[in-house]
Amino acid sequence: MENTKRLAKSTLAIVVFSLIGKLMGFARETLQAGVYGATHATDAFVAAQSATSIISALITAAIATTFIPALTKAEKEKGSAQQNIFTNNMLLLASVISLIVVGLGILFAPQLAILVSTREKMDVYTMVIELIRLGMPVVVFSAIVGVFTGYLQYNDKFAAAGGIAIPLNICYIVYLLFMSQFGVKGLTVASVLGVVAQILFLMPDAVKSGYRPKAVFDIKDKFVLEALWLAIPVLMSTAVNDINVIVNRKLAATMVEGSVSVLNYANKMNLMILGIFITAITAIIFPTMSRAFSSGNALQGKRVMNAAVKAVLFLTVPATVGMIVLARPIVEIAFLHGAFTEQNAIDTTATLQFYTLALISISVSNVLNRVYYSISDTRTPFLVGLINVVLNIALNLAVAHRFGTRGLAASVSIATTVAVLISFVLLRRKIGNLGATSYVRALVKSLLAAGAMGLFALSYYPIEAMLRPMMDGGAARTLIQLVILVVVVGLAAILYGVLLYVLGVREIRDIVAIIKGKLKKRTAHSH
Repeated sequence: MENTKRLAKSTLAIVVFSLIGKLMGFARETLQAGVYGATHATDAFVAAQSATSIISALITAAIATTFIPALTKAEKEKGSAQQNIFTNNMLLLASVISLIVVGLGILFAPQLAILVSTREKMDVYTMVIELIRLGMPVVVFSAIVGVFTGYLQYNDKFAAAGGIAIPLNICYIVYLLFMSQFGVKGLTVASVLGVVAQILFLMPDAVKSGYRPKAVFDIKDKFVLEALWLAIPVLMSTAVNDINVIVNRKLAATMVEGSVSVLNYANKMNLMILGIFITAITAIIFPTMSRAFSSGNALQGKRVMNAAVKAVLFLTVPATVGMIVLARPIVEIAFLHGAFTEQNAIDTTATLQFYTLALISISVSNVLNRVYYSISDTRTPFLVGLINVVLNIALNLAVAHRFGTRGLAASVSIATTVAVLISFVLLRRKIGNLGATSYVRALVKSLLAAGAMGLFALSYYPIEAMLRPMMDGGAARTLIQLVILVVVVGLAAILYGVLLYVLGVREIRDIVAIIKGKLKKRTAHSH
């Protein structure tokens, strides 16, 4: 019971801090759209960021993921004192490797720029090179963040690790509010300082957990080498969505002005739900599954996986339906002001609707990858990731210039869906029956409930039309749209939960039973 309570508290902590971070990120994107719009300058910034911040984010995720199993082995073989030695050695080695990556990135910035931009627009291409060189130091700081994130998760300190987006977004927001006159070059510097702020944010909790700085540099440490070696395929398998986005941005750079920015805004909106709830689920289940499979208890490992996949479906299916139905007001509320035009909003809305179709498959894929890592298999997720990327590129080349950013987004959705189905088949061959029937039941029930919820969510539009005379544009329009959206989404979410209860979803009925039990206790105590 105590473990269950601790698990619930950890999950809640990650959700709360991730939600705060994502809301701040939402504010950041809104400010950025208002200040800079969708122009050549923002296209260059987005392209450069895809060559720096995406690499750094992948390094953070890869190191944090492989850190836990490697440190577990080190502490088991050499005792608790090894925890601090391992962490400091990992910090120094990861920093040295990252410095080499930074040097190579600065040297080969023109080649990186070709990957994310195009020479057909020479002014944009030149700016991308300059911004890549300016932003490359972020890779070193991100490696340090990855080590501290893994260290804190290993010590069950999930809140700070889940909230690292907060200091990053604070730096962005402060810059956009008070120093935006320095343009996208200043914004790039702010992105680097934001990751430095993340290190400062994580440090107090790391010290409380027992971390002490110490100069350790042992390139022969088998545990650190194992973690760094495993990080390579982990990096690739977790990079699938980002690689697909990079490919899409490369193609978008050859389209009309603002296409790269439109694609970026739509993708960021789509991944908000992924960064809040799915991050919490995968962060909590990973160590639990690892312990189960490593101890030979495959049945328990499958149970954890089953619960995680169903939780993902119950969250992402309604999110997908809701984002498709309400994409237009969501985009308008977030971005339609300042330099962001009506046409930008129309393009972003359509692109978001096609991107959202990938939300379910990306989320389920994240869970399946953790299952593979739990059974010490990093090769299969890597191969599935390659299939995903190849299929996405093939679809992009077929539809890109015919359907614009909509076609690019649809390609990602199709490729990730096919890849996750392949991942399921291969995992079943490795560990046997996965309880596919329960997944199908959960998917059907969530689709039924989400379908009814989506029909209800359509009520937003007649309400908006009725109140349109009160919308004189600007802040008044945005505020009214926001109020309508919040009310409709809140009622739609309640309807979804009620329908799941009626359809007999055990997880929902368990939650209701717990709430009823607590209410009865409070009533009894009051008497």
